[in-house]
Amino acid sequence: MRIIRKALFPAIVFCAAAGAAGCSVNKPVDPIPAQGTINRSITWVLADDPSGACDANVGKPIIGVRNACARVRGNECTIYVKPPRNEDDRSAIYILGHEALHCFVGHFHYAVN
Repeated sequence: MRIIRKALFPAIVFCAAAGAAGCSVNKPVDPIPAQGTINRSITWVLADDPSGACDANVGKPIIGVRNACARVRGNECTIYVKPPRNEDDRSAIYILGHEALHCFVGHFHYAVN
């Protein structure tokens, strides 16, 4: 049992330090509402190249590429995403739902860059 504790201790210290460093980043994240009503008009733009469409309409990211994006302006939101191949394309449907959540909530996760 002591061997396991000795082996786990450095991992626990590392995770705690990494978690504390992540918490010190001052990047605002909008909270996901627990209840209430949010009204938005959503436009779904089907793009064969969603990364290019996002770069042209939202702006180019500092690093990396996007699979999709959502742009909120007032009560209007535009989602740029690749269309699902069929009704069973769970990945495309997940991405569309993720971007729809941005339409209703705003920025809810930390940026990669």
